Amino acid sequence: MAEVKFEDFSIQVKDALDDAVYQFLETAASELEAQAIRNSDFSKDVKNNWKHVVNESEKEAKIGNSLELAVWMEMGTGEYALEGKGRKGYWVYVKG
Repeated sequence: MAEVKFEDFSIQVKDALDDAVYQFLETAASELEAQAIRNSDFSKDVKNNWKHVVNESEKEAKIGNSLELAVWMEMGTGEYALEGKGRKGYWVYVKG
């Protein structure tokens, strides 16, 4: 009968899985960033400010924009805000 020899490749498998997860997060975050850029048709400043970061140790990706205007474009304002939670009525500007 042949002898069976066990070899532990768990470290190499874990490293390969970690690499695959990182590659997936990078690819997915890049695609989401590209979609955000394509959908930002209001302001070139907003369009050019989308960035993504992949945190390899946390196995997470974040896509964001540092401009405050991006929040208003995404969530809406006033009665047009997300889920209708904005202030109702119209906007008034009073010159002081």
